Amino acid sequence: MERLRTEGLTKQFPGVTALNDVNFELQEGEIHALVGENGAGKSTFVKILAGIFQPSAGKIFIENSEIKFASPKDAFAYIGVVHQERELVPFYSGICNLFLGQEITSSGFLNRRAMQQKALDFMRQYNLDLDMDTPVTNLGSGMQEMITILKVLFRSPKIVIFDEPTAPLSIKETDVLFRLIKDLKSKGTSIIYITHRLPEVFQLADRVSVLRNGEKVVTANVTDIAEQELIRFMIAKDINQQYPKAILPRGDEIMKVKFHDSDIKIQIHAQEIVGFAGLVGSGRSELAKKIVQGHKSESLNITLDNKAFKPSGPKFAIDHGIVMIPEDRRGEGLVPSFNVRENLSFSHLSFLSRFGFRDEKKISERCDSIIKDLGIKVYSQFQLVNTLSGGNQQKVSLGKWLDANAKIWIFDEPTQGIDVETKVEIYRIMERLAAQGAGIWFISSDLKELISISDKIYVMYQSKIVGEFMRPFEAEEILQTMLGIKNKEISEVTV
Repeated sequence: MERLRTEGLTKQFPGVTALNDVNFELQEGEIHALVGENGAGKSTFVKILAGIFQPSAGKIFIENSEIKFASPKDAFAYIGVVHQERELVPFYSGICNLFLGQEITSSGFLNRRAMQQKALDFMRQYNLDLDMDTPVTNLGSGMQEMITILKVLFRSPKIVIFDEPTAPLSIKETDVLFRLIKDLKSKGTSIIYITHRLPEVFQLADRVSVLRNGEKVVTANVTDIAEQELIRFMIAKDINQQYPKAILPRGDEIMKVKFHDSDIKIQIHAQEIVGFAGLVGSGRSELAKKIVQGHKSESLNITLDNKAFKPSGPKFAIDHGIVMIPEDRRGEGLVPSFNVRENLSFSHLSFLSRFGFRDEKKISERCDSIIKDLGIKVYSQFQLVNTLSGGNQQKVSLGKWLDANAKIWIFDEPTQGIDVETKVEIYRIMERLAAQGAGIWFISSDLKELISISDKIYVMYQSKIVGEFMRPFEAEEILQTMLGIKNKEISEVTV
């Protein structure tokens, strides 16, 4: 039975057609993957189905009846959306988030025991064991994501949209999610699954649709299409063009990180991209943040340009030529409520001011230059940054440092949750920065991209450096080291 259908769905913004004449069908108990590069129209499509945007043209049918959503509240009864940005109240517990707006009360007071029991019974339906009593801000990103998903399912919608749900999840948590999704399918729930990780499409979905430049270009059974063909529909480029790599001559050493009681050291040279591999929780981001945020560590000895470097905070790092593009671009790399112009400017206001006043002309020229240089897709400098696609947000997060003359660029999961086309652009930016003489510290959970882009790879396992690999890389050996199966134990010192 047909659960959802759109006919001629179109959405126009000033000067931009974000979605154009999209016809889409979703069957009962079907997992229908939706893929496409950032800016292809996926987010706009989802926001229309969620009642956030009103379509400029077109119709939505649910079980063959036309439906018009005037607000998210109207859509709420039919469609549940697990957004990329978690919709949780940070200082509320998991239970309070779960029952938000539909609390159980007794004589005007919250019946916490009844809520707790109902939450426990609900989790058992999906074989989940989550910490629901702790404020969610104190939980890891994977646990927060699972609570977000549970919150959506708690309303028992017939249609569930998952938007990049595995981005913050570990391998184990991803397996749990996949079992949950398959269980939903078996119970007749219809699922739209949005992802940039194409192996997930072939692992989960029944059908896949591709959006490109706001238009649907193909819908196919997953069994009838190959990954390479799918990529061609997405970006009209061959799969071999996904990972551009220029081999540059290695320059002088810029940074060295030595571990006490060990001769092994991390070395980053000019014109070198150094990859850091490891599972979620292996300590890769934590090590990088110690360099930037100024965490005292007795186990680390750091030199920058052959001089002792003792981290003492972000400003100190920036002043010494170290910048970081964080994994959480919305929470740490951008101010979501600011527009593009403000986000690109606030890190250099002293340079962009005269006599204590902002030089608006200089700011405008600089922003125009960065937008053009990085190919940021915006209709205006004054567009709110939280309305941009994930890939364009990442470019803004990066762009604010472009004229910082940084020696070390730390990229933490820079391609997470962005499309294939924008990934290529990020790789080229990294290559360009390296060619200009910088050293690139590149953290990624995607082993394929690490092997393709890096000149050297360090592997971390349980907060230790356990492997160092040089080109040509052996993917299987690196993966075994990441999993602790083949632990070369370069350093036993915890970072």
